[in-house]
Amino acid sequence: MLNETRKTGSKTNSRRILLGAHISVAGGVDKAILRGRELNCSAIQIFLKYNTRWQGKPFTQQEQTDFFKNLEDSGIACVLAHNCYLINLASPDDVVYQKSLNAMLDEIERASKLKIKHLIIHPGANLGSGISQGIQKIASSLNLILEKSSDKKVCILLETTAGQGTGIGHRFEELADIRNRIRDKKRIGVCLDTAHIFAAGYDIRTRSAYRNVLKEFDATLGLSCIRAIHINDSSKPLGSRVDRHEHIGKGFIGLDAFGFIMNDERFREVPKILETPKNPGDKYDKRNLRILRNLVR
Repeated sequence: MLNETRKTGSKTNSRRILLGAHISVAGGVDKAILRGRELNCSAIQIFLKYNTRWQGKPFTQQEQTDFFKNLEDSGIACVLAHNCYLINLASPDDVVYQKSLNAMLDEIERASKLKIKHLIIHPGANLGSGISQGIQKIASSLNLILEKSSDKKVCILLETTAGQGTGIGHRFEELADIRNRIRDKKRIGVCLDTAHIFAAGYDIRTRSAYRNVLKEFDATLGLSCIRAIHINDSSKPLGSRVDRHEHIGKGFIGLDAFGFIMNDERFREVPKILETPKNPGDKYDKRNLRILRNLVR
């Protein structure tokens, strides 16, 4: 089993497809559970603090209590966390790098308090220092972070990237290079982002192309490394190396690829999370989730 599931009352969601969206934590992390429930999500993703700030307010005891109570009542089987966008473990700037290390340790502490098993991160951007140097710095940073948080059960998921700018991780080989340097490999996995891999040049629009991409991933990293999927269409064409998410079926990827993913038994228990454009009232999330559910045979 690639992902743990949660019991809700007398029912077990062990065979339910894990599907949901990135949910706002406005008003507290406990409120995100209620929003996810309104969307009938079986999995959600949240930020653990404001995503554009290095530091965040500690969770209050009431916030934590309400988070667990809401989760128990929600039917949501899995909660993922995404780290803040400021963190760059490949940064050649000493100040930014040290802030990134400290922020990552804080993110792990926050995830642990909420018993969240998986924390998704963008590997990092080398900012001109070079890919090899960036990969080495990311790996050494992760080894240090995992050692300092060895009492925690949080697993870090390296997100596939689009290859925009100097970002690292748009090739499967780059992620494999990072992971191969990690000592505690059981705490390192991958989050596969469909829009990102498409922008990076991996075509998944036909069944044969989809199979070939997953075959390549399996040979490079192993499919068991995929612990989460960001399920997004792309507003930019194949190989553009530009990170722009689009609504399901409205971008260059098209519907077929999402049908392949939604019906792939290997990923049934891997949480699939929308990161598509938002609007007030969650109308877009409701539409995208409905489309994805309707693709399931």
